[in-house]
Amino acid sequence: MWTECESYKHKCAKEIVKGWIDSQEEIPTNYEYERSSGVYKLGSDRRNRDEVWLEYPVGYYKEGANSIHTLFDEAWDECSGYTMIGEECVETNYNPVPTYQQCMENNFNVVAVLDIACQHKGSIFQGIEICHKNPVSDKKVQKLKEIGLNNLVEIDADWVLNQVGIPKEIKLKRILI
Repeated sequence: MWTECESYKHKCAKEIVKGWIDSQEEIPTNYEYERSSGVYKLGSDRRNRDEVWLEYPVGYYKEGANSIHTLFDEAWDECSGYTMIGEECVETNYNPVPTYQQCMENNFNVVAVLDIACQHKGSIFQGIEICHKNPVSDKKVQKLKEIGLNNLVEIDADWVLNQVGIPKEIKLKRILI
């Protein structure tokens, strides 16, 4: 008996891309960015990004407006991996991303889970999806647009795994938002 779940290819490609972004301020891509002149760069919307997360649930607090938020604000003081010391949120382990169940328990309505999420000042400013077998669905893209995500790209897992070291340019499969 077997259970279908995330492939090793998909999982490894996500971790590699996160590592590339963590290691640099920004990484050029093969796309010209339509909204500005020059080359589209991963991680470049905010030079001082706070974190890059894997498998990050995005959505909104049920009592709040439909807008994209991170889960590490004043309403989220029981976040797995963090503890409040005074007014400061301090990391306590290496997996601070909350589970779907923890989100529900804290009145956070999960709209989608991003493969990779770049966060700055309490908001996700860039989402990255890794495509192994199935491209990102139009339904997921539409949901993310509706809650205010303005930047979502798709990268091919096979391309990532064929690289040796950090590439000088990341090949995007598609710019989704």
